[in-house]
Amino acid sequence: MVPSHYQLLANCTDEQLREICLRRKLPLPQHWQEGAEGRMRLLKTMVFHLEDNKLLTNTLLDLGSRHLRALKSLAETGEQPGGEVQDSLAGLGLILPDGDLWRLAGRVADALADFDDGAFSFQADPGIVLAPAQAYGFSLALTSVLLRCMGGIRVLKGGLPAKKELGQLLQRNALISEERDATLVFTLLHRLGLLWNREGRVDTLLPAVLSHSPRWVAERAFAILLEHDLRLWNMPPAEDRLFFMQHLLERKGQVLSVQPFLAFLQTLHPLDAQRTRSVFLPFLGRMGLVSLDADCEHLALSPHGHALTHEYLLRDHRGTESHWALLLAEQPLVIQPTLELLTPMVQDPHRLLRLAQMAEVETLDTMVGLRVGSDTLTRALDLGLTLEEMKQLLVGAEGSEVPQPLAQLLEDLARRLGEVEVQQGCRLVRARSASLAEELRLRPELASLHLQPISDTVMEANGPGNAFALLKQAGFLPKPGRFLPVSIDGDEALYLWSLACLCFVDEQGMNHHLDPVRQIIHAALQRIQSEDSNLYQEIRRRVPMLHLGGGAQAAEETQRILEYAASYNLIVELTYLPLAAHRAQLRKVTPQALDGEHLRGFCHLHQEEMSFRLSRIMGVRLLNERGWTPPMQSEAI
Repeated sequence: MVPSHYQLLANCTDEQLREICLRRKLPLPQHWQEGAEGRMRLLKTMVFHLEDNKLLTNTLLDLGSRHLRALKSLAETGEQPGGEVQDSLAGLGLILPDGDLWRLAGRVADALADFDDGAFSFQADPGIVLAPAQAYGFSLALTSVLLRCMGGIRVLKGGLPAKKELGQLLQRNALISEERDATLVFTLLHRLGLLWNREGRVDTLLPAVLSHSPRWVAERAFAILLEHDLRLWNMPPAEDRLFFMQHLLERKGQVLSVQPFLAFLQTLHPLDAQRTRSVFLPFLGRMGLVSLDADCEHLALSPHGHALTHEYLLRDHRGTESHWALLLAEQPLVIQPTLELLTPMVQDPHRLLRLAQMAEVETLDTMVGLRVGSDTLTRALDLGLTLEEMKQLLVGAEGSEVPQPLAQLLEDLARRLGEVEVQQGCRLVRARSASLAEELRLRPELASLHLQPISDTVMEANGPGNAFALLKQAGFLPKPGRFLPVSIDGDEALYLWSLACLCFVDEQGMNHHLDPVRQIIHAALQRIQSEDSNLYQEIRRRVPMLHLGGGAQAAEETQRILEYAASYNLIVELTYLPLAAHRAQLRKVTPQALDGEHLRGFCHLHQEEMSFRLSRIMGVRLLNERGWTPPMQSEAI
């Protein structure tokens, strides 16, 4: 007769029991060493936890192939393990003493029977050499697309880049080499709301990118990669991708044989092994998330893949902080006399994006190559950068001097900038001197403005032409009246404040501390509405997607966001801590109403109407997605 789990544990010494509890993280009852009754309490507690199906399965999954084969041999043939394997298995309580022999408890043997025999040899031989994964590959691929989209690219009706623009994303880009990778990375960023679609063209919504830490883009894009429907790219189902990464994380530091490892996972979950191996794994390899050998027969989780998977699955930001140190650094910038800029790709992506505002991106490799010219600097002025900000970006923290050709170009721009000024609200053009005003009135390309003098240097535009655009075409640099689309009122901080607060201040109202902000926002919006109604409508459309969050939110702010989403039938993303869970979860919810201390809404994860306790909502982010609420019964969680 096979001894029970309780009987086998009773054969252990107190020291062995303590070791098992320590390694399996089992609770020790108080006063368990005080007599037979205390020891009995401990044994019952240990049996309860050791026979738990999930805990037992996870313990077996953490074992190496050698340990699993030793357990299998003991279960089937009675072959006794020895040496380090025996000590390790005994310390975990997977084998227990029975006289002079070691035995498996019945529940452990049953769990082993669920494993396919071929699944015990998935650890690679020690001599296997993997090609090194590209450091920060996934993050750099995302940054490369953001950089390429700074000038805007054309997209098809389905939202993906047109063929020519797809080539633009791949041109001289060593970080993305395949079209399907480019479209997938582009889609991940678009679903994050970091690419802004206007009239068939998509550009980088820079304020949204800069408002987050550099690691946020990669972390949230990685979450979309594991969670979203990606059938267009023939990816395996989301639950397969998530399951695969969970088990890779559990075996960090191990080199695994792909085929046996997938066979092993299929014993636990109906995994689509063919698509996982042929589509998902190669993509992870190209993005530097896993290291593969030449034939894709062996793999290991890369440091970048480990950091992203660890943060996503365990919600542990602090545990991966050291990994992101290089993406917070500012690397040297080399400025050639030919007005070409060179700087390392692995650095703070925010700095690269700011440089791309004032330069043309040419190459994306270990080094980023950019070209500065009169046209790129003029474009930067239109985007709201000042000459002082440009100089600061170029000299950096080192305070080095720019080459003479570039210094002369900046001086020329400084001299010409503001020689004419356009006050669009009242159609006035102001010249720096009377002679320049006379020249403007005589220039044939400005004839459609019908400039009429009011004073020696001020003229009124009576014609239908766009004074700002025509003056630029004629070679002048009008002083920007406002910055588009970077800011509302020439102040980028105000831009972020206004877009984040407008929907609440303007529609719902906030406490009196925000009254000064509300007055500034209304004044700026009224001026823009009178000058450019299309821009005004664009700002109004952007508002719902630009609550960018970050950190714990105040209860009042959370409530205002939920009320706004319920009023306009918009989806929110909740960071929610369910009663029975140990860590927060991300939930997409369509809010319906706030009932006292609860939010009633449709949960898109469970596909039913549910009630969420407000005190358990750790954060909320408004999405630019319409809600959907089928009639169903509510269920509290």
